[in-house]
Amino acid sequence: YGGSSTFCRFSLAMAEQCLRGEELRARHQAALLKLRKKALQEKAKAELAWLGHQKRYLENLQDSKVASAMAGKQRRIQMELKQGQAEIQHLQNLYRAAHQERKLLLRQQREILMMQHSTAQLQEKLYRLGG
Repeated sequence: YGGSSTFCRFSLAMAEQCLRGEELRARHQAALLKLRKKALQEKAKAELAWLGHQKRYLENLQDSKVASAMAGKQRRIQMELKQGQAEIQHLQNLYRAAHQERKLLLRQQREILMMQHSTAQLQEKLYRLGG
């Protein structure tokens, strides 16, 4: 019976370690997505600023045809930014849901192991009392 109790304690420690690892992975994933979102916004902002500069330059030259093409490029960049942000939001939601599921499974595993540990301890006491 002693070996069973030791195994339960070991399994419980492993479940706790898995939970801590899952929390760490979730934090890393959230940080990566946050960085990706920031990079996407900064890229769009830089592209829009560059196009704005070109548009003003072309307007000064009174080239309205090219200036209107610049406005179209600006709209495309803004649409790409919105699509990228929507994709990142979707990934965040997916990762969050998957994380919650894994966390729940690990907690349930921990509870099962705790019950097994308690059962093993009770069996050990009964064995000692009976023997």
